Amino acid sequence: MAVGTGAGLLDEAQPQSVFKHAILDQYLIRFAVMTAAKLSPKRAVLVDGFAGRGRHDDGSPASSELMMLAAQKAKTTTQVDLFLVEKNAADYGRLDEVANEYRARGAIVQTRHGECGAFLDEVIAGAAGASLFLFLDPCGANLPWDQVVTALKAKRGSWPRTEALLNFSAGLTRRAGGQVKAGQLDADGVKRLNLVCGGEWWQEVALGAHLASGAKDWEAAAHSVAEEYGARLARAVDMSGSVTPVLGQIGRQPIYHLVFLTHGAQGLWVMSDALAVAHEKWLRTLGPSDEQAEGMLFNTADHQVDELRQLALLRVRENLEHLLADGKPKAVAQHTREIFGQSFGLAREKDFNAALRAMVADGRAEIVTRGKKPHQHVIRGSITTG
Repeated sequence: MAVGTGAGLLDEAQPQSVFKHAILDQYLIRFAVMTAAKLSPKRAVLVDGFAGRGRHDDGSPASSELMMLAAQKAKTTTQVDLFLVEKNAADYGRLDEVANEYRARGAIVQTRHGECGAFLDEVIAGAAGASLFLFLDPCGANLPWDQVVTALKAKRGSWPRTEALLNFSAGLTRRAGGQVKAGQLDADGVKRLNLVCGGEWWQEVALGAHLASGAKDWEAAAHSVAEEYGARLARAVDMSGSVTPVLGQIGRQPIYHLVFLTHGAQGLWVMSDALAVAHEKWLRTLGPSDEQAEGMLFNTADHQVDELRQLALLRVRENLEHLLADGKPKAVAQHTREIFGQSFGLAREKDFNAALRAMVADGRAEIVTRGKKPHQHVIRGSITTG
């Protein structure tokens, strides 16, 4: 059965939790304010289905307190309601204590003790007329496929917005894949992943990727199954999405993948920027690996981040040149994947700004319509005639 993760189960945030929490810190307030802007009242609901204790023992906020902080920051323009669920009784008690601090400041925080899936109907009903963000981050198997699909399809159409960020366990895939290879089809890991994936399709994907990679380990299988899960889930709920591996150490196999789902093109753009900021913070937390440090004059994480920025800028510039080669106007947000390409989640919005400025300066691009935000621009390339 799924239980909560880095929402307070550890004395302090681990690198993989630093990455995840940095995403929430960057993304939640932008989601709430942007998606509620056209609603009346301007209201968003943030849900943490595996909320844990809310705060680490070192005093740093975990996922659910990051939601409380986002609600506090947005309160002058947007009503942000919180719905937090935790199964473990002791952790729930700590969570409710943290929630009481924010309730005293005027925040609307509902807490529930029990299984996340048991409260999804209440969550959906409570989010009527509001935008909704579901954060489902268990340690191990996530909710069964049918529960996730039902929750994401419950709200009518694509407005108000519904988005989700889910933890898809790479460890479970590796373990269950090994069980399938050994013919242990009734093993607990296999049964759990069957439920999460809504069937047995993942078994063929995992074995195929495992064998194609030389059968040395299950890393390729974990990536392939997570990617296919994300693609199938996006199709099932008529949304767009991304899948991002999250590592505990550089060069190690991923601990989990984060599956993001959104109805809006702007959601992908903003999430890509949040992922990039989180990746930088993750790198600074870890520092360079021993192998990387050997070739460095200065053993600093700043050097790693600078190299990442330079590569991201180069890739975005190349992608923009290709996208704008036909000279036709392009709405930026509608072309997020083409613009960022392999640097999705690594390139920041400021890298796009720098690349576009350079192209405009040398006459290779122009801004047809300037939006309030970069992703709202309409741009086109300049076609030269001989």
